[in-house]
Order: sequence, then structure tokens, then C-alpha cells
Amino acid sequence: MSNKLIPGCDHSLSEFPRLNGETGDAARIMRAVEACEKGVLYIEKGIYEIDEMLEIKNCCSLMLHKSAVLKAVKEMPFVLWYDAAASYPDLKECDGHLVPSDDHDAEDWNLFITGGFFDGSGLASCICLNSFKHFTMRDISLRNGKKYGLRIEEEGSMWTYELVAYNLYAKCTMPGLAGNAGISSRGGDSHFIDCVVVDYTRGIELLGGGSNRLTRCHVWGGPIPPKNEGELPEMLVDSCNYVLSSYDAILTDCYADTGMTGFLITQRTRMIGCSYFNNYTYKMDDVTVIDHRAGDLMVANCQFRQDSPKATLYKGSEDLKKTVIWRDNWTEKDLIF
Repeated sequence: MSNKLIPGCDHSLSEFPRLNGETGDAARIMRAVEACEKGVLYIEKGIYEIDEMLEIKNCCSLMLHKSAVLKAVKEMPFVLWYDAAASYPDLKECDGHLVPSDDHDAEDWNLFITGGFFDGSGLASCICLNSFKHFTMRDISLRNGKKYGLRIEEEGSMWTYELVAYNLYAKCTMPGLAGNAGISSRGGDSHFIDCVVVDYTRGIELLGGGSNRLTRCHVWGGPIPPKNEGELPEMLVDSCNYVLSSYDAILTDCYADTGMTGFLITQRTRMIGCSYFNNYTYKMDDVTVIDHRAGDLMVANCQFRQDSPKATLYKGSEDLKKTVIWRDNWTEKDLIF
């Protein structure tokens, strides 16, 4: 397919075939990326064997066909490592760190990744996004990430903020990946909208920054069967739907579905219109809906349902419990605050 048929793209991957001796697709993708500095690369439908981690540092944005699959075939940290530091103009050193100048008119605020499958195959995490100031992700599947589906602000990154993420679908379909996280962010001022995470031990974790917003996100687990008959599915062991350790997080209409802990809270958090349900089909019992360890907490207009013999609605110290704003919530009769 010619890139001329894809409006807004500078090149398509089909222009960059494998060279003699290349047995994977990482090298040709990187040649295409290098040809699209501060531009847009289109990746057509197909399965692409990623034999070396893709590293984008030149502000190339990616537009993938919905059935374009970037699949790890060797062990590596991530399928894609994206560092947007070059979008900051005239980096300068301050206290031993590189920081951007104040020339805001020269900044690139329009970087994006849209579409496609990023498949870690249990060999790699899927995507790591670093050093950005405003970035858009949309309509992306993150499959079988070894440690992460999406990781935001890995060690060595400059600060990150203003990610707008729509319709991310993170799912594990293979055993042996227990302990991983679907979406893990240390950035701030970001919005996650209509994101779904299935069978990652930790669904969505906000580990730093502040003022993050989650809207209509759904996290659930259990489909990957247990290793041995009678055991709990491996992704449900020590599972947590939402880890909220980011200051002033707001969750609106978010659903914690079948996790050992629904919402683990260590920083100021507001939950509005959220829900928890434990599908006892997977025989997970003695669950906790809200594990409140620190920070102010407001819970309003929420619904919490019980479908297992043992369930704790709220776990927290007596001092913390006195500070919780709790209003207009629906609970099962055995789930009492």
C-alpha cells in the first residue's frame, strides 16, 4: 500500500523492506522511523517480528493499521521504547539534570501512537513512554507484556505529563506472567479514558505525579486458568485492580471487577460512580474492596456488590476511617462500612 493513500503520513513501512540477511523486522522499522523525523509513519496490516527493541527518539509518531501486530520474538525490555525528550527545544542543564528552555513556541505537542497490537509474547513488556509533554495514545492493544503492558516514565526519563489515552486494551492470554501490570504510570496530569485491562496482576497503577484522571476504565481478571486443578487462577493471586499512589487522582465510573483488592489507596483520591464486583466463578474469596492506607478519600455514588462468602468493604485504621467522605453509595447487606 502506498503511503499516499494514508492522509497525514510521511512514509509507510512497505517502502522499507527487509534487507539481505535480516530475519526480523526491527531493523526495517527503525529505518522507516529515521526517515520520519518529526513526521508520521504508517504501518500496514501484518505480523512484524520484533527481534530487537524499537527505540524512537526523533519525535516520529506512529499510525498503525488496526491489525498491525508488532510481536516480540526475543527477550528484550520492551517492544517499543519511546523517548520524547527531543520534543523539548534547547535542553539545558539544571542541578545535574536536563530540563527544557522556556521557548514554548518551539515545542512539539502533537506526538501520538494510534492503532495496532503490541505483543510482548511473554518475552518483553509492550510499550514504555518517556520524557513527553502532551502525548496521545488511541485504539491500541497491549498483549502479554512480561512486566508491563504500558509503562510511563521508566527510570532515566525526564518528568512526563499530559498523556491522553483513549481505548487502550491490555490483556494477557498466556500463563506464567503473574506479577505484571497492565498500565503503570509515574507521570502526572494524564487522562485515561475507556481503557480495559484483563488478566494483569495489577490492572492500573498510578505510582507518582499528581492530578491523574481515570474515566470509564474497567479492570478484571480470571480467564487464564490455574496451573493446577483446584488452585486460584495465577493472575488473581495478590491481584489489585487499581493502585492509587498518585496525589489527587479522580476515578469516575471506573469498574474494579474480580481482584483480590479493588482499590488500594495511599494518596488523596476521589472515587465517583465507581463499582466493585467479585465473580465467584473463579472461587476467589476473602476479598477487599477498598484498602485505604494513607491519604484523604472521598467515595460517592458508588456501588459495591458481593458474590463470595467473605468480603471486606473497607480496610483502614480508625483514624483514617474517620476522615473518609462517604455518601450516596449502594452496598450489599453484608458489605458494611
